[in-house]
Amino acid sequence: MIAALCCLVVLQVVFSNNPSAEQAYADAVSEAKLRQDVHDLVALGPRMGGTPSGDKAAALLEQYFTRLGLKTEVFTDPPKLAHWEDRWQVTLASGELIESAWPYGFSASILPSQGGSHENGRAGPPITVQSLASATPTPEWKGAIVYTPGEVGRTYAAVASSDNRPLAILTSAPNDPPRYLDWTRIGELPAKVDNAVPVFGVSYLDGRTLAVAAAAKTTVRVSLTSHIEQRSPRTVVATLPGREPGKYYLVCAHGDSDSGGPGADDNASGVATVMEMARVFSELRRSGTVPQPRYAIQFAVWGSEYHSSKAYIDRAGAKLRELAGVLNFDETGTGAEREAIYFESNDVPWNATLLKTLESVASDYAGKPGFWTEYTTNPSQGGTDSYAFLPEKYHGTGTTTLEIPATTIYTAAWDHLADLKQTPGWESKGTPDPVNLKIDYSLYYHSSGDTPENTTDREPQNMVRAVKATGLALLRLNQ
Repeated sequence: MIAALCCLVVLQVVFSNNPSAEQAYADAVSEAKLRQDVHDLVALGPRMGGTPSGDKAAALLEQYFTRLGLKTEVFTDPPKLAHWEDRWQVTLASGELIESAWPYGFSASILPSQGGSHENGRAGPPITVQSLASATPTPEWKGAIVYTPGEVGRTYAAVASSDNRPLAILTSAPNDPPRYLDWTRIGELPAKVDNAVPVFGVSYLDGRTLAVAAAAKTTVRVSLTSHIEQRSPRTVVATLPGREPGKYYLVCAHGDSDSGGPGADDNASGVATVMEMARVFSELRRSGTVPQPRYAIQFAVWGSEYHSSKAYIDRAGAKLRELAGVLNFDETGTGAEREAIYFESNDVPWNATLLKTLESVASDYAGKPGFWTEYTTNPSQGGTDSYAFLPEKYHGTGTTTLEIPATTIYTAAWDHLADLKQTPGWESKGTPDPVNLKIDYSLYYHSSGDTPENTTDREPQNMVRAVKATGLALLRLNQ
């Protein structure tokens, strides 16, 4: 009984709030700034770690955080193989452009023979292959352009190493049932400098066009200028100091479009959420509207997903023991079917205080104008930077053995509606089934359609909600 009372007192202290500070924080969040930040980031390019667009994004963030008056550091992460593409084109003999074509990462250049125009790329007859996995390259493939509506990844190595390998592969996968009608799902080849066969993704509709071209025995021409080099991503970390030394909270997001596409939702939305949280906290603190936080808050944008967060852990060394919690943002800019906000990893025992605070904020504000109608915590799924701080048992990387509270806040995940069994003892609000959770998704996941016009401009309220939920929780956790 005494232990239970102690726990009750602790929770009451954790969840006690400052209504005026919370109202001021919520009122200060700007939808217009969030939208503009996404546009500014996407305009730089895919922002892959170590690439020219990634370096430009790091410079933009350094200037942004510095203007807020925050101590800002740019870290050069360990080098890794990076790719970026300058220009490409896929055309039919008729001159019709396959507008949706987008090169897979680590596709080697198709160098023009002279001058540098697209007309001097490679041309060959298109051949439709329904499934690369069930087909063996034949002499007909050699010098041809293979179109397949199926997946490439698992069979790529066998095709690329064959004596009968094609000039290029065009794929409209995945499109069963048809989903990517006018835009293209983008993938990556093995991280190598010498992948022998370039791959282009195309939309479902352009895939139909290619199938018709193959049946008509016409010609397809492809060109690509790409770069594959060992380069170092740049991670930007800004710090809002606390009243007490030692402990600190980490608010973060991966800065790269890990598909190599526009990456508005994944993950310019997450970066914009970090930027807006930093702005609101900095300006309200400077005006005295909210008190200085008890512990420092670090705002980090990783140069490369997982790679840079792992490098951060290695650099931190013993200081990592002072990390009070990780709040990571990934895909806060869209949602296909629900108006929900999610808080990940409620199956991690030491996440209880962090997630119960987020849950209490969600409960207090649910249904109010400018907030969410649906929220839930959910079990670990993996696949984003909060898992660099968690053990393998919870889909983590096992980079550290410390029990660091770590969650991801998001409004969409993956490319389909996911079904998750809720962890016993956790709350859901507005969900169709509080036990069998429905996790929302993005219609434009890892695709050329992940543009502001399709995602964050349509649903900017998602980013607003992520900034509010997380900031209000930090006000309660860190007063």
